[in-house]
Amino acid sequence: MKRNSKVVKRFDLNRKLDINQRVDIIVPYGNYEGKYSSQVVDVKNSSIFTINTPFSEGEVINVPIGTKIDVMLRENTGLYQIPVKVIKREVEVTPLLIVELVGEVSKIQEREFFRLDIYQETEFRVVADNDDLINLNNFDEEAGLYNDLIRADNSHTYNAIIQDISASGLKMVTKDDSLVEGQILEIDFNFTNLPFDKILAKVVRVIVESKQDEKRYSIGVEFVHQNIVQRDKVIQWLFTKQRELRKKGLI
Repeated sequence: MKRNSKVVKRFDLNRKLDINQRVDIIVPYGNYEGKYSSQVVDVKNSSIFTINTPFSEGEVINVPIGTKIDVMLRENTGLYQIPVKVIKREVEVTPLLIVELVGEVSKIQEREFFRLDIYQETEFRVVADNDDLINLNNFDEEAGLYNDLIRADNSHTYNAIIQDISASGLKMVTKDDSLVEGQILEIDFNFTNLPFDKILAKVVRVIVESKQDEKRYSIGVEFVHQNIVQRDKVIQWLFTKQRELRKKGLI
């Protein structure tokens, strides 16, 4: 479960999902990585339902069978994240995906879900090999350790390009082939002009990509916020940046 989300006990698909209800689909990795619009076609039982296969720029997004995706359901009471797996593909009037619930449904604060697409050069370095070295849930009490890691200068710095940022983390691409899940990174955050110019993050996903015969690595990280104030400042920056880009006609 992601930080700043709450597990929904006894989530009832039959009651929550309606035919023709609009949903968003998030494919977290692979050739079809991204967010797409779809709608509910049928609810078969308490764990299996059918959605329209999404389209992007006129092309069908043929998510492979076995792929785990998130179905995002927005209601007046909040945003629900429904983890599912594609178990079958069908074609009736339109292409369909039959998906099955594979985990706990979470309710997410809207502002925590907001993600900003961006192109931003940055630098990072590895400060710990795994999260066992850090009490990730008690950084308010472990502020000294947090600051020690930020000040430490014991590793090489690598270049990366940030592709998107949310309140809880970011995605970036790099040529560095040494990263593995669980490592703690220090990422240069100076471009935000926030009171802190560096931020710690845990590697949660590493995907190898090939582009023009050159390997690069898509890295998903989850921020290790020192405190709630730091997280809130990131959120404020995100919405300020969004308004700025809209005024410039860039989004």
